[in-house]
Amino acid sequence: MEQEFPIQQAFPFRMRNRLAELLAADVLVAAGSASLITPAVMILDRLVVEKSSHNQPLFPAFRRHLWLSITQPTAFLTSRPSLLVWSLYTATFTAANATETVLDRVYPEVDHAISGMATFLSTFIVNSSVGIWKDVKFAQLFGHPPAPQPTNPLLNPIAASKSGILRRAIRTLPLATYSAFLLRDGLTIFGSFSLPAMVSSSIPDWIASREYAKILFAQLAIPASIQLVSTPIHLLGLDLYNRPMPLPASDRMARVSRDWIGASLTRMCRIIPAFGIGGFANTEGRAFLHQQLHSRGEEDENEG
Repeated sequence: MEQEFPIQQAFPFRMRNRLAELLAADVLVAAGSASLITPAVMILDRLVVEKSSHNQPLFPAFRRHLWLSITQPTAFLTSRPSLLVWSLYTATFTAANATETVLDRVYPEVDHAISGMATFLSTFIVNSSVGIWKDVKFAQLFGHPPAPQPTNPLLNPIAASKSGILRRAIRTLPLATYSAFLLRDGLTIFGSFSLPAMVSSSIPDWIASREYAKILFAQLAIPASIQLVSTPIHLLGLDLYNRPMPLPASDRMARVSRDWIGASLTRMCRIIPAFGIGGFANTEGRAFLHQQLHSRGEEDENEG
């Protein structure tokens, strides 16, 4: 009988129960960290889309959205854009946390480099898939509206046909936009989850003397710096969505160049709460809850 259940022997009930507790803590911390950063990220994401689509001035729009979040907090936090952003970062942090927990508990002998690559890939896949879905919804909500439909298509069939074509062009995400968003997300995830841990020990002592401060500085500075590279890619993807018709490359580059500085600063302000403060809160919160669970497990074993 003992040889019939090798998996259960290698993965006993107590270990499965402890793993479930750790994963539940991972989800709880991810949801809390996402809730912490959702208001700021939602406003800044909306500003970038509106700037690219309608060339709206950033600061008046920022004041308007901020005032709405203060005067109508319930409506703001339960709105569709806020829930989209919360879902994105809850899923992203959960993917990172759960991958690290499973590797630490089930495969503790896996090489550190392989473990880091596995965490990057799982986080990238989840963040990219949910993030692109969120970006499409934001483009539909805050980008160019669909062309109005004629009141009587039978009276104007040509206009009705053109209107249908325009609506399909606006609602269909071009492959080039998907590619741009995937590249953007790859750079962002690498700069937010992998690169800070790789370079934090190389930060000079005159910038940060303690290890804790080095990690915090890297977690804040590196994701923000990556935006100088990823923002033009993001703007190009938005332009391909908002203007799906064939255009000269110089025209698209001119649009990207026009918005690059303002959008980069906006996305820097966005990425600091998203993967800087949010990433730090997620990492520290996860470490705290895991420590509490380990301490409780040791107490239970001693009592047993």
